Amino acid sequence: MHVLKGWRKYISTAAMLSLLLSCTGTKLVSEWRDDQYQGRPAKFFVIGASEERGPRSLVEDEFVRQLLARGAGAIASYTVFPAEVKMTKESILSKVSDLGADAIIVVKFLKKETGDTQTPLRRYAVPQGFETSWDAYYGGPVAEVGVRDISYDYNIITMETTLYDAATRKPLWSALSQTTYERGAVKQIKPFTTTIVGRLAHEKLVP
Repeated sequence: MHVLKGWRKYISTAAMLSLLLSCTGTKLVSEWRDDQYQGRPAKFFVIGASEERGPRSLVEDEFVRQLLARGAGAIASYTVFPAEVKMTKESILSKVSDLGADAIIVVKFLKKETGDTQTPLRRYAVPQGFETSWDAYYGGPVAEVGVRDISYDYNIITMETTLYDAATRKPLWSALSQTTYERGAVKQIKPFTTTIVGRLAHEKLVP
C-alpha cells in the first residue's frame, strides 16, 4: 500500500508538470505584416498602453532591454511621459520626432480570462515484486491503478502588439497574442517580450 501511494504521488506530479509545460507560454494567434515595407527601423519608441504605471513601465523596460541587446535604439515612453501626463497622438508624434525614433511599438492589454483544466483518467501499471514482474514480461497479468483527474487553475492574457512607421504613421506589423500561465502575471512579461521581439527579428524588422 505504501508503494502504491508513492507511485500515485509520483504519477500525479509528473502529469501536472507535463500539463504546465505544454500549456504555459505565449503564442501568436494572428499576425499581419506590410509586405511592401522592406526597411528596418533603427530606433524604437515603446509604449505600454496602460494607465497603471507599474505594468506599463515593466513592459516598456523589458522591450527596451531586449531591443538594446540586439543593437537597436529604444526608449520607454514613461521616461518622457510620466503617468500623470496624458499622451495624445500629437504629443507622441512630436516627441518621437524630437527623439529621432523611426518606429513606434504599442503594446496593448486586451483581456484576461481564467479557467480550469483537467487531465483525462489514466491507468498506470504498478511495479510488482520480481517474481510477479518476471511473469508479466512474458504475457502474465499486470496490476494497474487508476489515477484520478488532475485539475489546475490557469490564466490567459490577450495582448495586441503593433509596430508603426513613425514617418508614415502606418502599421508595419501587428500580432494578437495569448499568454497562458498558472500564477504570477509579472513573471510572464519577459517570456512574452522574448516571443514578440523574436518574431519581429524573424520578420527582419529588428536586428
